Amino acid sequence: MAKLATATKAGFGVGQIAGQLFRDVPSLLLLFYLTTVMGIAPAVAGSAIFLPKVIFGAGFDLAVGIGSDRMAARFPRRGWLIAGGAIAPVAMLAVFAVPDGSPTLQVIWVFVTFSLYMATFSTFSVPYLAQFAEMSPDPAERTELMAWKHGFTGVGVLLSSAAAPALVGYLGGDRGAYLVTSGLVGLVCLACLVTAWRYAARIPDRVSTGTPLALRDLPKAFGDRNFMVLCLSAVIMTVASGISYASFAFFIKFVMNRSDAFVQVGILSAIMAFAVMAGSPIWVKVAARIGKKNTYVLAACGHGFATLAWALLGQAPIWVSYGLAAVMAMFNAGWGLIVLSLLADAISDARERWGENRAGVYSAIWSMIEKAGIALGGTLIVGGLLSASGFDAGAAQQGLAQSASATAGIILSYAVLPGLAKLVAAALIWRCVGNQRQGMPSAA
Repeated sequence: MAKLATATKAGFGVGQIAGQLFRDVPSLLLLFYLTTVMGIAPAVAGSAIFLPKVIFGAGFDLAVGIGSDRMAARFPRRGWLIAGGAIAPVAMLAVFAVPDGSPTLQVIWVFVTFSLYMATFSTFSVPYLAQFAEMSPDPAERTELMAWKHGFTGVGVLLSSAAAPALVGYLGGDRGAYLVTSGLVGLVCLACLVTAWRYAARIPDRVSTGTPLALRDLPKAFGDRNFMVLCLSAVIMTVASGISYASFAFFIKFVMNRSDAFVQVGILSAIMAFAVMAGSPIWVKVAARIGKKNTYVLAACGHGFATLAWALLGQAPIWVSYGLAAVMAMFNAGWGLIVLSLLADAISDARERWGENRAGVYSAIWSMIEKAGIALGGTLIVGGLLSASGFDAGAAQQGLAQSASATAGIILSYAVLPGLAKLVAAALIWRCVGNQRQGMPSAA
């Protein structure tokens, strides 16, 4: 089978920008917005986001995953990108368009609109991920495809974690600023998904991808040991990422004591984004030399230790934080790329061993883990930790400092817990995954 054209790989990879924006913008900004702008208590706001993200998000992911497998012969997976893209701008804007009124009304609004948001996210994210395992039978080329995907993750991080907060700050940081920003983000998502759909049409559909799983056959997925190990590592990493993302703005404002918090969020996120983009092709070469397992362990440990170091250096000069951000992101590019490559390998292996098309189901389960993990870490856990440590939303609205215990809770959330979690994930992969060497793919 001929290798895919570079332009096709890059064009399809653009779709990852939409996925990253949908994942990161609410994770980074929504809890901060609901607490410091709307004045909702952190635990209440976190619960209003967490429940639809886990309950409805899991159901939507599974339905789309099974449906896209069963409909693959009649309705190509790329068609789901257009369906999700059409709804994306409305879903993104609605989440932040919280009306004036009683706290109960506001919580209901967040619950309902975030449910719509999760349905939209599932519609395009699950089929998009599944397509990576079906584009090529060559493991080396699949790793290269994931490198393109992960490279565009850096672009998504740049937009979601640097450009979006900077725009909010530039527009004044009030409700109107969040509404304008979320509306523009939604339109960017639409453009990226249309681009991915257009380039996906250039990729030949696999003639035979195996028999699709029915809902009653779902337990078969949990009998695949390799896939389940990857899932467990993803649970650990996504919960940690959710905790860290949601605590980021709090850490900069109340631990680093930066009055220009949104400016620094933008600068630090831009540094991280460029490091991720630069690191992706490097980690492809590292994996070819030392194996996928060793690469994952190296990158996850590096990320964990750099995160823990930031817990001790929150009061250091700002250039120290810039350096730590670059180091963390470089290591993040490594384990993030490799775990997705291992996922694509697991999907291909299931097709070869059992003759079953599990791409949509495996991608749905993976997506469920990512979204639920981000929600658990970024809303419920962070909201609970901040409330338990004494974070005062009223004081935050007035621009006042937080107590020592609240500051300690923020440090625990942003650096300590996520740093330890990454070391645990590295140990799990080291113990349970066989080492895989891979031929050198062409540069991504």
